[in-house]
Amino acid sequence: MTLSVSAGEMSVSGTAEVTYTTGGDKSITGNPYGMKNNITFKGAGDVNGMAVAYQTTMNDAGSATVSTLLTVDMGSLGLVGFEQGMGSFGVDTSDDSILPTAYEEPSHGGGTGSLGTSGSQNVMGYKNTFAGVSLNVEYNPDFAYADNADGSYSGVTADATGTTSLDEAIESSNKGASLNYVLSYSPIEGLTVGAGFGTTEGNASTTGSPDAKENVAYAKYVSGPLSLGYFETESQNNTLGADGKVADGYSIAFAVNDSLSISYSERDLEIDDGDASNGTENNEGIMASYTMGGASLRLAHTEHTSVGGVLNTDTDNTEVSLVLAF
Repeated sequence: MTLSVSAGEMSVSGTAEVTYTTGGDKSITGNPYGMKNNITFKGAGDVNGMAVAYQTTMNDAGSATVSTLLTVDMGSLGLVGFEQGMGSFGVDTSDDSILPTAYEEPSHGGGTGSLGTSGSQNVMGYKNTFAGVSLNVEYNPDFAYADNADGSYSGVTADATGTTSLDEAIESSNKGASLNYVLSYSPIEGLTVGAGFGTTEGNASTTGSPDAKENVAYAKYVSGPLSLGYFETESQNNTLGADGKVADGYSIAFAVNDSLSISYSERDLEIDDGDASNGTENNEGIMASYTMGGASLRLAHTEHTSVGGVLNTDTDNTEVSLVLAF
């Protein structure tokens, strides 16, 4: 087989962000200042008439996070890609962050995520449009919380995000392959509707490990400076009798001018943690963003009640962010 490869191009960009954050009991806020730096490398080229693109982003916010995406655009045959943590494919791209806002989602700064049973590490993705319907598919051969290096494979990895429950640790080590997808369509100008579904295999030989499932439905409407959004999600992780979540939320965003945007959003999240009754977490967010060239000043004020579905665990969070892009 002969490959025709043209010279590609590589670019480097970055952002520096400084935040001022207060939340919950102001007496224990401590030093409210924080910082994050992102460095993104992007490359693009042509292989036998197909557009190949590569992107990796490094984040030094105390986490050494690296997210990577490699795609091949085959034109009418669609786009295929390999991803490690970028969140470009499948159902997990349609969490409450799908709501149009001026800055962050309503769960920002203290809320609980509503999806995430399929993972986005070491996954294959596919995107295409058929008769006006857009398809976004993700296949994960085996659930994991860590990226695989070249020449390696994943094994059993404990759920680092679920340290408060033995069930959480069990469920992560018992997950297997996942297939999930989102379909979207624009029936009229400005309106987009979508729905998705995903299943992540459990370990049938292990008691208490059924398949995990999640689904999403949403609608977004844009008319001039006004954007509206609504979504519903449902997920059931692979812990029997617990760890189910049902969420719905909406948002209203308005572009005052080319520089200033404001928004209001709200979300309710019903959580089944295995108790006799379910608890419901509520999140509200007021957001604003002002951009001048490569500088953006952003504000997020969120209020959270019954966090994690537990009564009397109310908190609030106010964040001011200054971002400089290079």
